[in-house]
Amino acid sequence: MPSEENSSHKYTTIRIPKELLDEVDQIIRLRKRGYRNKSEFIIEALRKRVDELTLIPTSNLPVLEHFNIDEQGVRILDRTLSSKTSQGRIIDVYFKPGNVWCDYCQSNNCRHAEFALSLPAVQDILSKKGWNIKT
Repeated sequence: MPSEENSSHKYTTIRIPKELLDEVDQIIRLRKRGYRNKSEFIIEALRKRVDELTLIPTSNLPVLEHFNIDEQGVRILDRTLSSKTSQGRIIDVYFKPGNVWCDYCQSNNCRHAEFALSLPAVQDILSKKGWNIKT
């Protein structure tokens, strides 16, 4: 792939299916999540995916673990999001009537939301509220 040097950064060109790029264009046009251009969106998406694949814990501890549940939501420790200074990142997943929201992923359909909804204590809370939430 061709590459060029721009100041101290090196860049390369890649091929992306047009249908996928059209979806990115629509996100940018609608100003969802504050993206200003395709490059900004794609670089962030790639960084998130690289983090997911490279920060896999080496211990026998579970990758996702809840440590606090209440009527408003659940706090989850995600050990795949560890860094040099921590053994993971705390993720907040909130419950709303008919919906769940992961503050980290900014989504109602991610692995954190799915994990939260799989917890028996969460299922009990939602059942008592009469909320049927699925990811």
